[in-house]
Amino acid sequence: MKWRSVWARNERIAVQALLENLRRLVWLTALLVPLSLLHVASSWNDHTSVSPAGGGLTLRSLGQARPALSSGPSTGAEADTARLDGARWREAVVLVHLVMAANLALVGALIGWTRRQPRLRRGWQEVLEIWGLGSALVFTIAVASIDQWIGTSITSFLIGCVLVGALFLLRPQRAAVMYGLAFLGYAWALGLTQVDTAQLTSNRVDGLIACGLGFVVSLMIWRKHVLKETLAAELQSCRLQLQARTTEMQQQAVRDPLTQVWNRVEMLRQVQRELMRAQRQGGETCLVLVELDGLRSVQERWGVAVTERLLTAVAHLLIEGLRATDEVGRMTHESFAILLPQTTQEEARVLAERLLLAIGRIKLAMPEGSATPGACMAVSAQPGRALVPVPQQCERLYAAAEQALGQARLQGRGAVGVAPPNTVQG
Repeated sequence: MKWRSVWARNERIAVQALLENLRRLVWLTALLVPLSLLHVASSWNDHTSVSPAGGGLTLRSLGQARPALSSGPSTGAEADTARLDGARWREAVVLVHLVMAANLALVGALIGWTRRQPRLRRGWQEVLEIWGLGSALVFTIAVASIDQWIGTSITSFLIGCVLVGALFLLRPQRAAVMYGLAFLGYAWALGLTQVDTAQLTSNRVDGLIACGLGFVVSLMIWRKHVLKETLAAELQSCRLQLQARTTEMQQQAVRDPLTQVWNRVEMLRQVQRELMRAQRQGGETCLVLVELDGLRSVQERWGVAVTERLLTAVAHLLIEGLRATDEVGRMTHESFAILLPQTTQEEARVLAERLLLAIGRIKLAMPEGSATPGACMAVSAQPGRALVPVPQQCERLYAAAEQALGQARLQGRGAVGVAPPNTVQG
């Protein structure tokens, strides 16, 4: 059904997208871990001491907002508050980057581990994908909320939402859930550090826009990826169909459509190829011509279909009674040719007599009697390493076989004619 093919296509695309996301996560880890450590070192060098009254960064201080100032604060109080916020911000940035670097390093290591665990691969890879992408958004949320101590910018969250949507292949349903949860986390975290109600509302609205923008970018990237994979699958299908059609046409060009043995042109080409080999390496080559008789009377009595069944039965018998290196071709409507490499003329004669007996046992039961083909055969041989050109050898070999076949016709059904060796020595 159509929906099943669509489901299978989407599942295949989802698997490819998962593997690609993990590959990009590894590259992102290799890039961001050193940058995070560099940022930590830079922030630590620029760190200014915080007075004991201000205290260092604790979990409690992360959850506290800036103390509200009275309507007429003193200049010293404003300076102390600014220094306290700056110290909190620096310490928080160092802590967040350290946690992010360790988290990404762990994700990258686990991705490498799952590649060596085929049984656990798919489930663990999906977990690691969600873990890695969720960590990236949590990191931007943390940085944006920390920045509220020294300003009102949410640029880090905006950039994070857009980059996650642009760099990774996210299915629309998963992207909607991920960005929805990211906005909820962002709105909650921002309320911990931003005490100005108006500014908090404005930043939350901007955060909602950032999530929407990231989702739209993700949707566009996913649609482009699906279109590309669909076109690639269709192109591959067309390529396979074309290859199958080309193979079929090639077979039709060299095979007899009824019996599926070589046709006349290809059979003569096979004979020349074998004679070329024999001219280089030596060895006698034999050609056996098989001529059926009585087919016209069979056709007049029972029709073309029965005649074709007889021809097919004879062709199958010839194929089954030969070696893998031998070749069979249909030369005319009622005759076949057998190529026997590395075979003496006496061996070919014995084989021809055995095949004649087998052909005589073919019977097709009909309402009135049975249809049986008759046959006569002729054998000719060509010694290896002949001095004459291969095309001339082929002509002589075939002409000698036809001459011997004429003699076999005079002897009647079941006769085997053997061409004298001197007629093809050259």
